[in-house]
Amino acid sequence: MKEGDLSKRVKTGVIGGAALLLLLIFGGRIGGALIGVIMSIGMLSEFIDMTFTLSDKPEKKFVMLGTAWLVAFINFWMPRAEFELLLIVMMGLFAYYLFTVPRHKAQWELQAHFKELMAAVFGTLYLMFLPLFFPLIHDSVHGTKWAAVFLLVVWMGDTGAYFIGRKYGERKLYPLISPKKTVEGALGGLGAGLVVTLLSKAVFFRAMPWGAVFIIPVFVGAFAQLGDLCESFLKRAYEKKDSGSILPGHGGFLDRFDGVVLGLPVMYACMRLFG
Repeated sequence: MKEGDLSKRVKTGVIGGAALLLLLIFGGRIGGALIGVIMSIGMLSEFIDMTFTLSDKPEKKFVMLGTAWLVAFINFWMPRAEFELLLIVMMGLFAYYLFTVPRHKAQWELQAHFKELMAAVFGTLYLMFLPLFFPLIHDSVHGTKWAAVFLLVVWMGDTGAYFIGRKYGERKLYPLISPKKTVEGALGGLGAGLVVTLLSKAVFFRAMPWGAVFIIPVFVGAFAQLGDLCESFLKRAYEKKDSGSILPGHGGFLDRFDGVVLGLPVMYACMRLFG
């Protein structure tokens, strides 16, 4: 990475991270919900731009993004209704794609339409419902602190993996999907996450159990890195360098929050385990 790009990456990370932490700390329940829906809408929009190709793409994008807003709104007023919401959204998606079949009369269009339905189902689970774990974490006991620890573990883990991999990386982690990632970088990211939880307990979250201090950076950090690889898989499949360009030095929302979205359910499980 060029020095100019690195400078943009650092500036965007510091400003964006500070803004999210301020919203998290001072925004209350609305702030936690906003962070979840902003992540969801941003990532889902980029996902649709990458995977949908037919002429009715603008309408499908409107339907998907509108549904994401509606799901977030209902979840805010009726928390823990995710399973029921998921069933309703899935039935609605299948109905919408079924009744729009007549637009795509050519065989290749019909096949593409069906593939876009499968992409919509995956995008719904991955980018519409997984982000709902963020307000669940935030609204729990010590939720603001748990959410802050989670974001710091993921982001500092990503930073640690980048710099350790850049300096010491030799063994490739998964060259077919992400040629630049190394085993040394992955281990460095997990180590950075451990440092974050140790400092968090010492500075602002003394009630965090010692088990959580060591387990969270390992499991959340590992799944965050898996989320990064999944997004790299998606970009390679669709021959994209970045998912977007809205975040200078980082790319798009998917590029920045790929680890967050897959780490959220793991963090929620860890939080429930350690109370």
